[in-house]
Amino acid sequence: MKKHVSVTIGLLMSIGAISASADSIGGEIAVGGWYHDPGGWILYPNNLGDENKLDADDELNLDSQTDIYLRAKLEHMIPLIPNIKVAYTRMEADGDGRIEKDFTFGDITITRGKDISSDTKLDSYDGTLYYELVDTGIDLDLGLTVRYFDGYVKVTDKSTGQSDTSDIDFVVPMLYGNFRWPMPFLEGLSLGAEGNWITYDGSTLYDIQADARYTLSMGLGLEVGYRYENIKLDDVEDTDTDIDIQGIFFGAVWDF
Repeated sequence: MKKHVSVTIGLLMSIGAISASADSIGGEIAVGGWYHDPGGWILYPNNLGDENKLDADDELNLDSQTDIYLRAKLEHMIPLIPNIKVAYTRMEADGDGRIEKDFTFGDITITRGKDISSDTKLDSYDGTLYYELVDTGIDLDLGLTVRYFDGYVKVTDKSTGQSDTSDIDFVVPMLYGNFRWPMPFLEGLSLGAEGNWITYDGSTLYDIQADARYTLSMGLGLEVGYRYENIKLDDVEDTDTDIDIQGIFFGAVWDF
């Protein structure tokens, strides 16, 4: 799967090199933190009964955490060639708790009353090709994102030291949309919304966010918003999930 990511990044870099010859180049770079709260459940392997679903709050006791996000866009004036966006979001969480039911996770079985620890990672890497359909102060973009999920859920029985891990490691294409509207009553202030979405073979993945951005000077500004991500997988890497991750994000932006 990592080969597919390398090919995607190589393609984006090649298109970026072509775009550099345009008469007008613009874009943005953003970095910030996402304070997220994971919820939902995971079942591994997916052929077990519903009684083996592990709830992110009640069983895994995953903590809220702040992780970094990065985003960069490159826009040009060459007809037919799409603009480019790349992004990275880190998502990690862990937890400790006492189990109030018997369950099986992978190759281990844990009985009621045992203490467990959990370790979760669900990083995402995006490569997006998109077109500006509207660019009149109000911006409307549509395109296609290729997203690589690099993650896992690890559960450990603290009394025996036994553990098992469900790998969540796959590439998926997603539809992409972005909208930004400058506020007429205050120069420098704008509101935006962005989203990615796909549904296939019983799985549905989407993330949406809304934000307010204020540009200070020389294109430098601040953004704050709310992001919601849902990952519903049906037999992906032998795993079923219905995970939601949501929370406030805040960061700095350079619009050039």
